[in-house]
Amino acid sequence: MQIIGDQAGGVAHLWERECSLQRRRQKLVEIAPSAGLAPPLRARLVAAAHRIATEVGYQSLGTFEFLIDLDSATPAGDADFFFIEANPRLQVEHTVTEAVTGIDLVQTQLRLASGASLAALGLGDGVPEPRGFAMQLRINMERMQADGDVMPSGGTLTGFEPPSGPGVRVDTLGYA
Repeated sequence: MQIIGDQAGGVAHLWERECSLQRRRQKLVEIAPSAGLAPPLRARLVAAAHRIATEVGYQSLGTFEFLIDLDSATPAGDADFFFIEANPRLQVEHTVTEAVTGIDLVQTQLRLASGASLAALGLGDGVPEPRGFAMQLRINMERMQADGDVMPSGGTLTGFEPPSGPGVRVDTLGYA
């Protein structure tokens, strides 16, 4: 859950990002909003993140992360979940939240730090529903070990053609 809080105690959320596909504690695919999250569970996750942020007087932008116990899922899609951590910073995955909310999170974080209220940022009366879906893919240079483990590696890219087109954003240090 992407959470924001101002210096006056106001707290809001900017919906969720799904980051279940990971390797070696590294997020590989990030999607916003989560396509598999049922409305009742989404509402409970939003409420939990909001409650935590309010209780600690959270100020700034951050991500509150939860694990969902799929074994406890009901036919309606609700499930048990557990808080795992808060990342009190802008994360590299923030771009998918920006894409579906239309909110520049870097600018929002800077304005909060300078004392702006959520109301002044247009977030005091609720957050608009996400528009569409956004996906971020992280491509890492890796090498398969003899035992099947995948380890980070370096090397030379002999060909590199990033995607392009309407709605495509590419952030990279890669080049051929």
